[in-house]
Amino acid sequence: MTASSIAARRHAAPAGTSRGGIAKRRGGVRTDRDGDLMMDAPGRGRGKTGKAGARTSTGPAGIPLAARTADSRGARNLERLTAGLGGVSRPRASNLQKPLKEIKITGWSGNKAKASDDGGVSTLIAWLEKRATTRNGAAKKAVKIKKSRVDGETLVISVNEDDVPAVLRVNGFVFAGVNIAMERPRSMSPEISQSGAGHELKRLLTSVIDRRYNSSTKLLDLRDLAHDPEIAATGLFNEKESTRAKFFPALMKVCEGIFGTLQQRKEAVLSITLENNEIPSTTAITTIAPTFPDLKNLDLSNNQFRDIASLEGWKLKFRHLEHLVLSGNPIEQENPDYHATITRWYPGLRFLNGVQVRSEEEAAINTKGVTRTLPFPVKGPSFVDHDQVAENFIKNFFPGFDSDRATLANYYYDAQSDFSLSVNTAAMRDPNQQQTGVPQEWDSYIKKSRNLKKVTHLPARMSRHFRGPQAIAECWATLPTTRHPDLATDPSKWLIECQPIPYVPDPSGQSPFGVSGLLITLHGEYEEIDVSSGQAKKQRSFDRTFVLGPGGGPEGVRVVNDLLTVRAYGGFAAFKPEEENAVSAVAAAPGAPGGITVEVAEQMVVELTKQTGMLQQYSKDCLEQAGWDFNKALETFAAVRQNLPAEYFAQAPVLV
Repeated sequence: MTASSIAARRHAAPAGTSRGGIAKRRGGVRTDRDGDLMMDAPGRGRGKTGKAGARTSTGPAGIPLAARTADSRGARNLERLTAGLGGVSRPRASNLQKPLKEIKITGWSGNKAKASDDGGVSTLIAWLEKRATTRNGAAKKAVKIKKSRVDGETLVISVNEDDVPAVLRVNGFVFAGVNIAMERPRSMSPEISQSGAGHELKRLLTSVIDRRYNSSTKLLDLRDLAHDPEIAATGLFNEKESTRAKFFPALMKVCEGIFGTLQQRKEAVLSITLENNEIPSTTAITTIAPTFPDLKNLDLSNNQFRDIASLEGWKLKFRHLEHLVLSGNPIEQENPDYHATITRWYPGLRFLNGVQVRSEEEAAINTKGVTRTLPFPVKGPSFVDHDQVAENFIKNFFPGFDSDRATLANYYYDAQSDFSLSVNTAAMRDPNQQQTGVPQEWDSYIKKSRNLKKVTHLPARMSRHFRGPQAIAECWATLPTTRHPDLATDPSKWLIECQPIPYVPDPSGQSPFGVSGLLITLHGEYEEIDVSSGQAKKQRSFDRTFVLGPGGGPEGVRVVNDLLTVRAYGGFAAFKPEEENAVSAVAAAPGAPGGITVEVAEQMVVELTKQTGMLQQYSKDCLEQAGWDFNKALETFAAVRQNLPAEYFAQAPVLV
């Protein structure tokens, strides 16, 4: 008997009580037309319908929808496609189920449960459902595997489209002593739910991009779309501006699926031409900017741009643009001095309409301060120490933490000292770092983590709070062996601040209102060391906060409180202070009112980030475009929110 037939028997629903002829139909195993085992509950009886009956849809005056024109059909299909691609699809009165997605699993056949009748298939499926459910977002919606079959050494499972991301998060996990590997379902873009028309439109737009993309020159040719035979046959790009406004968001969504991440899009597409499309303003094509923000060459020739206002939507976009073509637009006659405004908008622009406007050296100088990833200049640390107490503590602490943690705990900590650890899995990673996250990479820390956003029950929180040198040393002993950079030879990899603070508890009890202490905040990195080889196996970043007070130790210093946050490696580029001229450049940013200081502007950026969820650099761009009018910036954000890509927003935390 084969493993697949055994799996089919184990997952078949038990036969119910006989009810005449219907009971006979339940006798066998339910399979689909391909012979795969159906694992969900039986459907309704044959011939039954839902609440909404099947009726022929008609338009005005009883005209069937199928008889409408190609232009109208194209507009409706585009609406359907953009709704499916861009967010939550609207429920329809239909009994059709979403298509299932197949996932191939390998590496499972050597598991410890293979001695069972089905080779461990049912055990693996139950384990996958449990693991995927715990990783299915905050709601923890139950994940069910609908079908399964064994194909040689591969187990093929089928799940609902919405459950694919949760199942794939289990990729690489250990099951019964073996690492399982999953192969993603073949899909052009992230899992989305679409109607049949949506799938057809998606196929069509994919075909258009395939024909119009030149990989050797990295050019995406979108010129004269109205006369593209494949597009013209569907009416997707007719003369109606409303239809065209829906076309480009759908096209850009498909581009995101084809070209991949923002970095992959940057490498794949350097130039786009939109020549001869009768475009009157950037409103209809605004989604191109967030999809391909790093374009170097852009051709907008032979369109209908009449004035600077029609281009202002892209004023702060394409910060790496080198060549822009606007010839053949009405703006050349109606505003012949537009060149000065355009060159001011794009400080790195070297060619306008094929004419050189800057040398390469001038463009490099102009864009030097534009490439900052942070919205405001980085200032140097503030370190206020008394009698080198903080300095000596830091120099002794980290070498001791790397070599002898038990001795260190007894040296600086007393019975009232507190320590807690928090794992931040949502922190941004260094974009220049090659190492990527892997499943279960936080296992050495997660059992001790007191991240209050994740640990919500009081008993669990209290069990992760360590007090006294013995409890602290025992906690430290469970953490990986580390190696921190040398402060003397690698000071650039540290950011250390120190400030005096009042009201630190007095261990002697002589000062009821407390004594003066020190607050030390450190940001840095360390390597996890393989004890057997002495080699580094993982690089991490950390944040650590100490409260120091007087104590009875050898140095007269004790740690009152110690908070450690561990996160993925984020680099140390943000620690480097910027030059003074960069500070003045930000303070005198174009369009900022004279009364807006850097400090006030920083607060506005932080508040806008808090209310919109955008990353700070994009919040700053939004405020600049609104002339630093906060309410206007909120209105601008609300108007374009649906067209902004995921890269504009902070990443959702990964549940561990």
